Amino acid sequence: MKHKIIKQTLLTIGISLSIVNSQLSIAQRSLGVSGLLNIPSADMQEDGTFMTGGNYLPQEMLPREWGYNSGNYFVNLTFLSFMEVAYRCTLLKVKSTGKWNQDRSVSLRLRPLKEGKWWPSVVIGSNDLLTTGELNPFLDSGGNRYFSSVYAVGTKHFGFYGHDIGVTVGGHVPFRSRSENKGVFGGVSYRPAFLKPLEVMAEYDSKVVNVGVSARLFDHFSLYAYCYDFKTVAGGLRYELTPRPRAFRSDEVRMPWDGRVELVLYPQITLNNSWLDKIYGAVINIAPAVEARLWKGAAFTGQVILPVWNNMVGQMDYIRAGVLTLSQEFGLPGGAFGRVTVGNFTNSRMGADLKLRYATPDDRWLFGLEGGVTGSSTFYEGKWQVSNWKRVSGAAEVRFRERRFNMDFNLGVHRYIYGDYGVRVDCIRHFGRTTAGLYAMYTGGEANGGFHFAVPLPQWGKSRKVRVRLPEYYQMEYSGQSGLEYFHRRLGQDYETRPDESNSLPYDRRNQD
Repeated sequence: MKHKIIKQTLLTIGISLSIVNSQLSIAQRSLGVSGLLNIPSADMQEDGTFMTGGNYLPQEMLPREWGYNSGNYFVNLTFLSFMEVAYRCTLLKVKSTGKWNQDRSVSLRLRPLKEGKWWPSVVIGSNDLLTTGELNPFLDSGGNRYFSSVYAVGTKHFGFYGHDIGVTVGGHVPFRSRSENKGVFGGVSYRPAFLKPLEVMAEYDSKVVNVGVSARLFDHFSLYAYCYDFKTVAGGLRYELTPRPRAFRSDEVRMPWDGRVELVLYPQITLNNSWLDKIYGAVINIAPAVEARLWKGAAFTGQVILPVWNNMVGQMDYIRAGVLTLSQEFGLPGGAFGRVTVGNFTNSRMGADLKLRYATPDDRWLFGLEGGVTGSSTFYEGKWQVSNWKRVSGAAEVRFRERRFNMDFNLGVHRYIYGDYGVRVDCIRHFGRTTAGLYAMYTGGEANGGFHFAVPLPQWGKSRKVRVRLPEYYQMEYSGQSGLEYFHRRLGQDYETRPDESNSLPYDRRNQD
């Protein structure tokens, strides 16, 4: 039986060897982070590398809560050359409903020591350390940290005649008694000189011995398979991309008024993991918007939301107004500027909003104030329902731009829509025209955090007075907090005054809004 499993594993990779290329790939395959098969290593991906993929996980290698085969999917970003962050969802069945849902978890890896000629690289990392509603990682109770671990690991590579052998040794820190991962682990990897895209691995993951192979496919894909405890087979597929770095431009200024009219086709995708009877609450819309620059500093936006598909209830089924605004920019003494906007905003709000901004001449620092008064703007049962403008919100913000790593650090003190006061910190990095950021916030006595990204969309046609196009960027934000307290109190709720919000816009001749 064991020989049959090993043959199946090798056959899976062997089929791919005719289409591999010479790029290297390193990852703890089963969890979507850097490492070997089922253990981490101290190797790191190239700075800025983005990975996404999925894994098949047999029940033998899953925690005791899984009595069946399952799988996971993940996104991973090497945010800095010494820092890696991954978000992962593992499919599981809800006992009360028998339907599929998912367990969310986050991995963080930091490398204090880079490999040298005479010493190994060292990484300190964690998996599934925190959980919704409980920020104390040492408590055994509270939450469902099925994959929780804290570890330290070292890796050293030895080369001879073009061959590469990597040796990894590490151990799990016993930070909580209910952790599934305990004890020491280690492994060996081998890359032959005559076939660099192929990697053969053997490891001890503190419980069992695993052996497997991995192959790089084309320019961006990696396929792997391995024998877990010589009893069953696991495997997965991953996509990798390393964008080029982007230098800051000193001549990036605000978009001038030119009388242009555009029809911009905005895609809208919303995913919410707050139900026990479905994996996601999903909404997909197309939201075309007419955007016209009227006179100097003035702009009109008229957007309509066209439902495509959703599994939700409420106004998502109706054609309804999106952003419907009139705005006016104006200059202030000392190089500051402002914008006043009136109309229908995002997040089902309608009202008036004022933004003030001042950027230093070298654009390293930006200071901002914002205030608004809004009411609800919803569309139920075929009727557009608007409440009185009585909710007052606002923010004071400061941004510092670090040029070596193309990063922004934002700090904001907020009064949110429903009266809760909070603080939010964002760390944003720009990879080419792609932007990724991490954030943490505390509001209404509750903590939250997550990540966001903005990716460029293809543009077509020349810059005409009237044209049809996609937005320059598509942005999405993930919020880790989904507890009932946070949801029912509507904490941290905010709005935007235009549909093209993106953390990349300041780098493409637009104001930060």
